[in-house]
Amino acid sequence: MKSKLFNNFGYKLLSVVLAVVLWIVVMNISDSAVTEQINDIPVQQLNGEVFDDLDKIYEVSNGDTVDIIVKGRRSVVSKLTADDFIATADLSTMSVTGAVQIFVTPKSSSVKDAITITVVDNTMSLILESKVTAQFPIKIKTNGETREGYAVGESYASPNIITVEGPESSVAKITDVEVVVDVTNKTESFTENAEVVLYDAYHEVISNSKISLSDTSVDVTVNIYPTKSVPITIEPTGKPAEGFSVAEVIYQPQTVELVGPEDELESMESIVIDDISVSGITEDLQTTINITKYLPEGVFAVGTDNEIVVTISVEQLEKKSFKPLINDIELEGKNDAYKYLVTLSDDFSVEVIGLSGDMEGITLGSLGLYVDCSELTLGDNENVVLLHSDLEGIEFKITGTISISVSGSKK
Repeated sequence: MKSKLFNNFGYKLLSVVLAVVLWIVVMNISDSAVTEQINDIPVQQLNGEVFDDLDKIYEVSNGDTVDIIVKGRRSVVSKLTADDFIATADLSTMSVTGAVQIFVTPKSSSVKDAITITVVDNTMSLILESKVTAQFPIKIKTNGETREGYAVGESYASPNIITVEGPESSVAKITDVEVVVDVTNKTESFTENAEVVLYDAYHEVISNSKISLSDTSVDVTVNIYPTKSVPITIEPTGKPAEGFSVAEVIYQPQTVELVGPEDELESMESIVIDDISVSGITEDLQTTINITKYLPEGVFAVGTDNEIVVTISVEQLEKKSFKPLINDIELEGKNDAYKYLVTLSDDFSVEVIGLSGDMEGITLGSLGLYVDCSELTLGDNENVVLLHSDLEGIEFKITGTISISVSGSKK
């Protein structure tokens, strides 16, 4: 048995040695040195507080992440990811050009000795800006619809002004500071806490970690009141120029839905706008009126459109002149026992003045001229008053005089 074991011993030993060598060669080939690139390793910013003493704020324009090239054994390198490395930039070492060097090291000390690291771009670029503060009023926006018959009245935030601190260029972009509250199906006033949001001129949200707010959220109180539809009346003041008159007053809307405390709404039957002057005008007048000033305190128009568009049209007056005869004038209230003798002066005439639409169809007969004889006395009655029908929009101008002599026996 022993002799068999040692038979051809040299060959057996050689085969073992060759197997070991072959295994070493295979292992070296399969675990050879490789090079790989690992991207987007976040760079930690160290000692950024050094800029506080300068009253400056920095922003990273380039280099907030870094790429590296790693060289080492395949068995080590193939397992590495961005999470296995720490990238840092010491901001206190910033150069005059705003450059800070980036350093990258493995988190594991065992990996550190097994690889070499080359940073693709080892520079972080900073932009320094002045730190500024500004104050903004808070605008309250509502989302959703209240229950039918109710609407949002006045709303206010506490606090209603916030202070913003940050880079000058970023703060300068802020145009609106808003909070949003949901009023869906609400019927009663309520208060809730709402987040403050910054917007630019395009109503895009401004999000910048370098901007700080005195309050990131505020308490918002929203008053919910019943609504009431109220008509609007326009009553112009003054008179147009001589020979002109107001022909028509057109305005939209003619009714407005109001929201406010119930006792205030109950007392409101209409909104009267009586301070639009037409004095001396000869052309149509167009104006826009904000109805807010005509409403009691605490009452508001539903929605955001509080304006009424008003057009007041004027026309030149037309004139018609008539020269009535005695038979064209009725004598009313006569005493049957008396006789009445009517005399008209030579210049006696009746002129009517009005807008063209009102003057259509007016004749001497339609004027309804008459005298009330019930107050006349026996004898001569001079300058008797001539009466006429009440024609809408028509002005009468009477020239000359009427005399009536009353005679008869007095019982």
